[in-house]
Amino acid sequence: MGKGRDKRKKATGKVAGKGAEKTEKKTVQNQLKAQRRSEKQAEGGDADLDALLAKFKMADEALSTVLVEENVSPPSARVHATFTPVSAGKASGSILLFGGEWYDGKKDQTHTYSDFYAFNPEKQTWQQIKIPKSPPPRNAHQAVVHKKYLYVCMGELTSLNQEKFKHYRDLWRLNLEEYEWEQLPARGGPSPRSGHRMAVYKNKLILFGGFHDDGNDRSPPTYFNDLWEFDMDELKWTAVDHKSPIWPSPRSGCPLVIQGDMLYLFGGYARTQDEDGTELETVHEDVWALNLLNYQWERIKKAGMAPGRRTQFGLVVHNTRAILFGGISDQAGAGDRLYSETHGDLYQFNLESRRWYPLGLRPPKQASSKHKEAGPSAGPAATQVDEADAQAELAGAEAAEARAVMRPDMTDFLQKGHIAKDSPIFRAALRIQSRYRGYVVRKAYKTYKLGGQVSELLYSPATYGVDFSAKDMPRPRGRASPLMAVQGKMLWLYGGSVEIAHTDITLDDIWCVDLNKLNGWRCIKPHSGGEDAFKDDEWETDDGEDNSDNE
Repeated sequence: MGKGRDKRKKATGKVAGKGAEKTEKKTVQNQLKAQRRSEKQAEGGDADLDALLAKFKMADEALSTVLVEENVSPPSARVHATFTPVSAGKASGSILLFGGEWYDGKKDQTHTYSDFYAFNPEKQTWQQIKIPKSPPPRNAHQAVVHKKYLYVCMGELTSLNQEKFKHYRDLWRLNLEEYEWEQLPARGGPSPRSGHRMAVYKNKLILFGGFHDDGNDRSPPTYFNDLWEFDMDELKWTAVDHKSPIWPSPRSGCPLVIQGDMLYLFGGYARTQDEDGTELETVHEDVWALNLLNYQWERIKKAGMAPGRRTQFGLVVHNTRAILFGGISDQAGAGDRLYSETHGDLYQFNLESRRWYPLGLRPPKQASSKHKEAGPSAGPAATQVDEADAQAELAGAEAAEARAVMRPDMTDFLQKGHIAKDSPIFRAALRIQSRYRGYVVRKAYKTYKLGGQVSELLYSPATYGVDFSAKDMPRPRGRASPLMAVQGKMLWLYGGSVEIAHTDITLDDIWCVDLNKLNGWRCIKPHSGGEDAFKDDEWETDDGEDNSDNE
């Protein structure tokens, strides 16, 4: 091509204006050819990851400037995204949603996203922010904020048919003031993974765990328990040596929380195979603390009223407590049948006393001179009253745990539900209520295989003095992998997934609760699929009774 053009130039000489015109024409032709190649590549099958990346690349290259669309519709239903509160930059006071996935049960396809939204909690509005040269689509990644930057780390891309996976080994940061993405160096850092967890400590990102799955059914995924630091000033990864005499086992999905110079790790999940090739699952319910001054791990003794064994729960921090919501666990049903139970209960872990307590919600009170309804911009006086109420709630939980008395209204409630006094559920409730201690609750829970509404009631703050009418208050459906964020005193919940008749349904409802007043959940947006999507949400107990998952 080049030699022919040179000849033509020499034979005809240079004609003013023709060279630029030919160059422009050739450039357009080359661009069209490249576009056709990209479109052909993007037409791959349901297992073609390269096709998904090609589609993303085409859309990204078509975007030349930042585009902020105001007051857009909420994002589509999704799970395994990040939902990150920010207090700096153009979106200060908002919660940023990035990536995630949606499962289309009708087509049995999983769609992975790279879109970026900002939710304004005060106005309850959404922005969609389109930024050139952004990270490719991903789910099960992590995002944290430090100063004016949002950091996005690793994650995975899933093929439409869920048979192929691409685990990233990248680290990105977004300048929240300029809306510019930058890919940071990954040399010497963690191996490709997803399901890991991250937290910010001073000028460092702390990363733990995760897994890698190449989609090969003959070998299980590889789970990690390595610990890494990323210096946000030097832009350098450093592996933390296993100098501690004890260390958490490999796992993914284990939330990390920083309190002072301590890092707390909660639960997690791992899957392995034994010598016969039988798949083994481990759902961790332990809590670990890492001293970030000397990197010594300590396993925290379970104390108080801890949540039951579960995985894929959401966990956020508010003041000196970690707030846990949701999750999923496998329960034994009739015969050898197992069913998955999604949880919709709230728990709090006091980061100072290291004890668990149910987080009780109560019906909203009538506005009074002392306690009027206050919005997000309430003054200091209202905030102090709210914080005092929150401290009183925690103190009441601690005192009630020490009393351990039987409540007559529990008996009345069970009898009104037509539960016979000689039934296993009634006996379990009687035992738990008369000897209210964490160990006894857990033992009775396992012995009688309680589930659904009764188990939530036994674990619930109704036994801590909260009115039983609280059980009729609106609340989000139990779910796995909820997206949660705390902005100010408000806890916000978005999406997640539930399993209905062995099919996953990805949610898009939005809820909030005031963590100081604790006056009940408020639904901001119901699930767009309506209640018809959950019509098969039933399971049978060993007694043959039908029960439905609570909302």
